[in-house]
Amino acid sequence: MMIQLLFLLLAPQQQTVQNFERQQRQIEQIQQQLQQQQLQLGHLLLQVDTLGGTVAVLQQQQLQLGRLLQMLERSACSAEILWVNGAEQKIVPSDSAAVVRLSLFSTISKPPDVCLPAEIRVTASYLDASSNLICSGTVENLAIQNTLTGTINLHSRPWDLREFSRWRNEPPQTNSGAKRLVCVNAEGLGEVTSEEMARATSVRVRATALSAGGGVSTPEIELRLQR
Repeated sequence: MMIQLLFLLLAPQQQTVQNFERQQRQIEQIQQQLQQQQLQLGHLLLQVDTLGGTVAVLQQQQLQLGRLLQMLERSACSAEILWVNGAEQKIVPSDSAAVVRLSLFSTISKPPDVCLPAEIRVTASYLDASSNLICSGTVENLAIQNTLTGTINLHSRPWDLREFSRWRNEPPQTNSGAKRLVCVNAEGLGEVTSEEMARATSVRVRATALSAGGGVSTPEIELRLQR
């Protein structure tokens, strides 16, 4: 009788122990599942980071390729400019208001969206009777070419540095007028003086076409100054 009562008392405890052990096993399984999920999440994050790095590298390579293509397009630009009134030398009378008419024909290569506009500038070098440099200067942006071919007509006043050159066929809506030549002496110390200019016997005038894409062309003409 006592043994039967003992079994009756122990049976609930054993059931409780079994339930506890089962719960422990379930908790351990859940912990293992969580660890596996954490590992999978870690691998996924590594893949995302790697993918993000790959995308960033590809974007950087695309930017570099774009810059390279622009450089190649610009390096393909060329320019050519020639005197229409093609004499290599012109005589300028001693009149201080004397005007020399100069005409140029300029061509710029395609593509126009890369090679245009082109700047037309004029550089002048004043020389004495022994061909020694007295002064030199440049008039930048004297004319702007917005087409692949163009004729540039200029007025030049070799005796008047304040109104040295003017774009004759400039579009009327612009009308920038005569441009001053800042002629710097041979020492590069400042503008030429009237006494130094009195020694000038010739002027070498160079017209330069500079394409927006890097092409350059420069012809030269000599103006002989009579005194």
